[in-house]
Order: sequence, then structure tokens, then C-alpha cells
Amino acid sequence: MTDPDFPLTIRPAVPEDAEGISRVNVETWLATYPDDELGITAELLRLHLEGPAGEKAAERVARFRRGIAASSAARASSGCFVALAGGEVVGYTFPHVIGDGRHRVGALYVLPAFHGRGIGHLLLARNLAWHGAGQDVYLHVAAYNERAIRFYERHGFVLTGGEGHDDVAAIGDVRIPEIEMLRRGT
Repeated sequence: MTDPDFPLTIRPAVPEDAEGISRVNVETWLATYPDDELGITAELLRLHLEGPAGEKAAERVARFRRGIAASSAARASSGCFVALAGGEVVGYTFPHVIGDGRHRVGALYVLPAFHGRGIGHLLLARNLAWHGAGQDVYLHVAAYNERAIRFYERHGFVLTGGEGHDDVAAIGDVRIPEIEMLRRGT
């Protein structure tokens, strides 16, 4: 779990966190999603995330700022929480409710250098608390991300047999294959 000598804060995100969230997003995608067999290369991911000349970076930060602002609105259908270490964003999660009323974990990412310190557990707990104890909560995870699948299973999620179809999984002409998991409300 968390190291008592490791100062960590989990809190609601503010617009000023958008650049740090974007940095975590890029670094974790580049570390997690390359799969040569599927044609998902690090370069393809980098182009998707940053653009040939880095032109997508500002757009991504602005999109995160808008998401944070929307999550702060009263009766918002999404939330955003960050994990801070030494004042720097090292992880984040975006719980939300989709149009059909299903509760979703959404994004949950922790910088690889901070894996194994309990940050993902704390972010997921905050995410699930946002949804409320009685809610069924779904998520989509890359079918080949065994580490994440085991992590979610340890937290009571089970495979539904369904596939994920998130737009964010489309990388150019290639799609990250996703599977659906569910944690029943208590």
C-alpha cells in the first residue's frame, strides 16, 4: 500500500492540473499501449497523442481543462481527481456517467515510475466513492493489459464478456481491443 514516507495527496482536480494530467496521459499511454502484433507502435501512439510537430499537445491540455471545469459544475455527470506527489500530478481518474445512465470508471492512470505505491488503489477508491456504494460501475480496459485487469479484479471487478468501444481506443486506422468489466454496487 502507500509508503508513509511518501507524501501523497488525492484531491479534486482544478484547471491548473490540466498540463500535469496531459503529461500523465501521454507517458502512461506510451508505456502501456504499444503492441507490435496489433500494429500499435509507440510512434503511432505519439502521433495520435501529440501530432507530427506536437501541435495536439495544447489541444489536449485545453480538452482536460474543459473536462475539469465540467466536472466542477453542479450535478455534473463526471468528476476528476488527481494524485499529487511533491506538488506534481502523478496520476488521475475521471469517473463519469454516460448517456444511458451507466456509471463508468473512465480514465485511471498512474505514471509508471509511481506504480506499486498504492496510488492506483487510492484513485480507484475515490472514483468509486464518487459513484456511490449502490451503483454498478463499468470500465473498459485494453484486452492485453493484464496488469490492469488483475488490478481491477482485486477490487471486485469481473469480466462481463462484453467488448469495449470507447472512441479513445481508435488510434488512426487501428483500434486498441478493449474488454468490459463490472463491479456490482453494494
